[in-house]
Amino acid sequence: MNKIMFLTYTQKIYITFCYAFLLCIGGISCHADAINYVTPVISGDIDTLDWPEDMVQDSSGNFYVVDTNKHKILKITPTGVVTTFAGTGTAGFLNHTTAISAQFRNPSGITMDASGHLYIADRGNHCIRKITVSNGSAGAVSTFSGMQTAAYNNTTSGTTSQFNSPTDIVFYNNYFYVTDFGNHAIRQITSTGSTATVSGGIGAGGVDGAANISKHNGPYRLAINKQGVIYVADSTGHTIRKITFTQGATPTNVLVTTIAGLNDDLGYKDGVASRARFNQPTGIAVDDLGNVFVADLKNNAVRMITAQGIVRTLSGEVPSTDDNGATNTMIRFNAPSQCYVNALGDLYITERDDHAIQKMSLKPNYSVRTLKIKGSALNYPHDITQDSKGNYFVTNRNGHQIIKITPTGMASVFAGAGSAGYQDGLGTAARFNNPTSLVCDSADNLYVVDFNNNRIRKITPAGVVSTFAGSGAAATTNGTGVAAAFNAPYYIRMDKSGNSYVSEWNGHVIRKITPSGVVSTIAGTVGSSGYANGVGTAVKFKNPSGLHVDDAGNVYVADYSNHAIRKITTTGAVITLSGNNAAGTGGNGAGTIDGMPSIAKFNGPHGITVDALGNVFVVEVNGNRVRMITPDNFTRTIAGNGIVNRIDHAYGPFAQFNGSIAAFIDKSQKLIIVERNTNALRSVVSRSGIEW
Repeated sequence: MNKIMFLTYTQKIYITFCYAFLLCIGGISCHADAINYVTPVISGDIDTLDWPEDMVQDSSGNFYVVDTNKHKILKITPTGVVTTFAGTGTAGFLNHTTAISAQFRNPSGITMDASGHLYIADRGNHCIRKITVSNGSAGAVSTFSGMQTAAYNNTTSGTTSQFNSPTDIVFYNNYFYVTDFGNHAIRQITSTGSTATVSGGIGAGGVDGAANISKHNGPYRLAINKQGVIYVADSTGHTIRKITFTQGATPTNVLVTTIAGLNDDLGYKDGVASRARFNQPTGIAVDDLGNVFVADLKNNAVRMITAQGIVRTLSGEVPSTDDNGATNTMIRFNAPSQCYVNALGDLYITERDDHAIQKMSLKPNYSVRTLKIKGSALNYPHDITQDSKGNYFVTNRNGHQIIKITPTGMASVFAGAGSAGYQDGLGTAARFNNPTSLVCDSADNLYVVDFNNNRIRKITPAGVVSTFAGSGAAATTNGTGVAAAFNAPYYIRMDKSGNSYVSEWNGHVIRKITPSGVVSTIAGTVGSSGYANGVGTAVKFKNPSGLHVDDAGNVYVADYSNHAIRKITTTGAVITLSGNNAAGTGGNGAGTIDGMPSIAKFNGPHGITVDALGNVFVVEVNGNRVRMITPDNFTRTIAGNGIVNRIDHAYGPFAQFNGSIAAFIDKSQKLIIVERNTNALRSVVSRSGIEW
């Protein structure tokens, strides 16, 4: 097996569309560019990939790649390990109970059915092959449809159907769709092997219309959107076609239209519909927004057709011109042959001549900038909040103070004498001992976690400091106000009703404080660390740190030493959103792996917040990264590369962090990261991956 570079950011290609934008906290501003990035999935040579033609990804993140010239199907794991999945590497035709002993002849397309089995458009053998897959392992290879002879006929039996150089296959809604290149047709195969023609098959051409008159000109690839619309790259016609139809054993209501390019008129031009030009487009993909991506082989370009029918070049070898005569100079590809959009919205491109697979990020990029403040300095800042007037308040942990930052960026001491102690009073007459976290209520009162004093303090808008809850004893005792006790209270957040939630670092529990000061324990086993989901005292945390409360009242917990993200639902049940990697509890400890909850890993998750769309943002104090869990529970890294430093960058994964400790989304929906080791506030702002 080979282990090759997988999603390596340091070997990058920039595709830049520059424009200025402004990020502000009043007088705090920065400037950056919007950037598309291409990163190698495989930067191979002929020993790794020879002629990569198509790919598909399973639910575990493994890619299966058709290597046409090697006559093989390769498997690439999420960590970059490449193995032969099927095929001996010698051209031929042989079914076998062991996939690596089977033979293919210039396989060109690949798809996966709902059960995880693979289907191959075996171009040189003029048939469709099936690879039985069980738990990610290859089983037998068999012939699904076709007779090894180049011909054209539809039958109710797959073993008697005939194709002529099938180049692509896609599975959709229990049917298979094939580009029958030599027959200039789009074919359909049922799960039982019965074949039918969707469009074409009556000679080469570029005729639009119903099934009985439509013609294709060298259809090479097809893609199907969620609504069941087929998009076809007619490679020798140099056009992109669209097919609407009604599924069935015999497709009905077929209508073929040309959405971009002009039949038999090759060239290279961006523009609207028939004004655009392509040169042998061989790859096509479609995303959930209706954008169509095209691998324009002979133009060495990756093109995009928007839902409005506008053709744009994402990257190309030579400058292209649009309808207004504007020139776009892009970074080149080397014979891009196929595009593939996975379930996460990433675009993958196979390059024949460079023996490579590239990834183009289409998801929003998060740029990172350090916010500039004037006036009082930060001293080991630990958390941040904002009042109704737009002022920010920061806990200066080592300075034992609360710092106020105005909308114009001016910082001053709001409360605290600057030396450790315990004293209520006005402004700088009050004293704190390592304040770690704070939150602001609807009346602009601040509630501060006074860590070493084991208390929760309250500061009015006028700066009057009082003790809201906690006796000062290091214990987990429920009660009202100062009759209650905390054991190293750490973070605090508030719900819409004014209830506060506090994580206890040493108590390993989550506490709740009502507006009247009644303290209770809502989750966790007092004084007993561990990892367990459940309800109430059946739950175990290990050094819970950052908190967030959403509008529905769910509490999100960064479970630091369990390297997991937990959620307390409104019914009191504790579940694990992502991570579940507590060493010794069936998990495997700390790490940084993106993916679904079963494989995602965190390294010291500390700060946590949730945006209006339900995305959960987590900062790793040990991993020095910012991670995001999307509403479908997929975790990905949006900023930071794990190197300990403070480096800003317009592209999040190239930024570097040093001791990021808290996350907060302000009123303008900007994500702010508190970085204690460099006494800095960093902004992480989403920028679209594709803009012109």
